[in-house]
Order: sequence, then C-alpha cells, then structure tokens
Amino acid sequence: MFKKKKGFTLVEMMVVSLIVAILASFAGLYYGKFVERMRIAEADRIIGAAINGQKQLYMRAQRFTNAWHKIDGVPVMVRLPKADNDYANGIENTIFYTRGGALAEEPNAGFAISFETDAAGNWFAVARRVGHGEYAYRLVRPFNSRETICVPEEDDEKGIEICVDYMGVDSAEELTEDPMVAEAPLSLAWF
Repeated sequence: MFKKKKGFTLVEMMVVSLIVAILASFAGLYYGKFVERMRIAEADRIIGAAINGQKQLYMRAQRFTNAWHKIDGVPVMVRLPKADNDYANGIENTIFYTRGGALAEEPNAGFAISFETDAAGNWFAVARRVGHGEYAYRLVRPFNSRETICVPEEDDEKGIEICVDYMGVDSAEELTEDPMVAEAPLSLAWF
C-alpha cells in the first residue's frame, strides 16, 4: 500500500557537491601547471631547433646571427621578414613570439625567444615568458649546451615554483645559476 520513495536527501546532495567542488579546485591547480609545462616544452623544442640552425650557419659562415630568418629550421611564420608579422618583431625578426601577439600591446601567453650574447661573447637562446603576467621567468640555453636552464624573476612565487618543477629540484636554493652571468668565454665544443 505504501511505496517507499527513492531519491537523495538534501544532506547527501550537499556532501556530493562539496566533494565535487574540492576535486575541481585541485584539478584547476594541476591543469594550470600542466598547460605551463606544455608551453615550456614547446619553447624548449623551438630553442633546440634554432640552436641547431645556428650551428649550421656557423659551419657555413663562421658566425652566429640574432635574426631568425637567417637560420635553417625556423618556424614557418618567421622565414620571410615583414613588418606586419604578429609572430616576429619586424623586418629583422630578431624576436620570435611562440603564441603571436608581437603587434598587440600585451603579447599572448607564451614566450618571446631571442638570441643574445653575454659580456664574454657567449651566445644564448633566451625565451622570456610573456603575456598575462601570471608567471615571470625565462629559459636560457647556451649554444654549446643541451641543457635549458629556467631562471625565475626574483620575488615571483609562481615563476620560482615552475622553475623548481622544471629543473627537478626540491627548492629555489638548488636552482642552477643564470648561465648568462659568465666570467669567461664558454667552450665551442658542441657535441
């Protein structure tokens, strides 16, 4: 005569909602780090290809260049220099923006990659994190090395955290020093 009604009580629904909210907050934290790691991997791959192109140029012309379009193996969007290229900074194409935005006031979240020298004349590929101000760090790879060093900006907790994670160390004190602060020229032994 009396049928037992089936369903969820208000308390059960609140507990399930609370658990879902907690899981979503953790997923959001890890998703942000995951996306940043993918951006770092993209920049590191581009840096490696660019340095290989620089080495080929050195074998042919006995010099390096700071212009992207003068080396082999560069991204398609910087092969032909032109003033209205959103991925490069103009006619010389000396800075490559991984996510575009060179013409915007604030570039898209990604990296601005350039070739630089230090006071001792050593060449480096440097990828500065740009866009949206969430992270402040740069990736630096000497032309004579296969290791990319993550260098956080001082007092930027997220930049320090992502560099610690990327370099595989336990704390900021264990991070490798900035290789661009050199005392003497580095060896040109590349292999």
